[in-house]
Amino acid sequence: MNRKRKLKVANNFKRPAVFLDRDGTINYDDGYTYKFSKLRFRPHVLKGLRYITKKKYFIFIVTNQAGIAKGKFKLSDLLILNKKLKNYLKKNKIIISDIQYCPYHPNAILKRYKKISGYRKPGNLMIKKILKKWNVNLKKSFMLGDQKSDELAAKKSRLYFEYVQDDFYSQVKKIEKKIFNNCL
Repeated sequence: MNRKRKLKVANNFKRPAVFLDRDGTINYDDGYTYKFSKLRFRPHVLKGLRYITKKKYFIFIVTNQAGIAKGKFKLSDLLILNKKLKNYLKKNKIIISDIQYCPYHPNAILKRYKKISGYRKPGNLMIKKILKKWNVNLKKSFMLGDQKSDELAAKKSRLYFEYVQDDFYSQVKKIEKKIFNNCL
């Protein structure tokens, strides 16, 4: 099999993905959310995530978590929240493929987390890490976020980006159709 044909076959196995910021995009940003009991989903997020799951998209969460660096909560608190979030969503027929987080901050109180890191958005190393691990069709993928740092991370990764809107479900449907039509 020639190289061109091998690439075409390999690309057929790639899946589209949605990259999501967490606080302010999936849930309300109430400031340093680290307990599942305090996490409040934004309107129509569950319906939108179910839609994306049915369309066979990978769903990735990429989130800055400066609260760890600032001593607001522990890394173990975040890991427990991530596990509970994935389990809750799985019970609601939503599959989160991966969650990447950055605990670093240049103004950290905790020394081990005080650094400038390309993992922290607007850096895109969380996204690059996912792209190395998962077979993602970048041309059919997109990112939603609520901050300029989300937009810049998406741009560095060549991902279509939109700021999250009030009706998450309608927004992801429109984006999915737009991207699908552009790839025909």
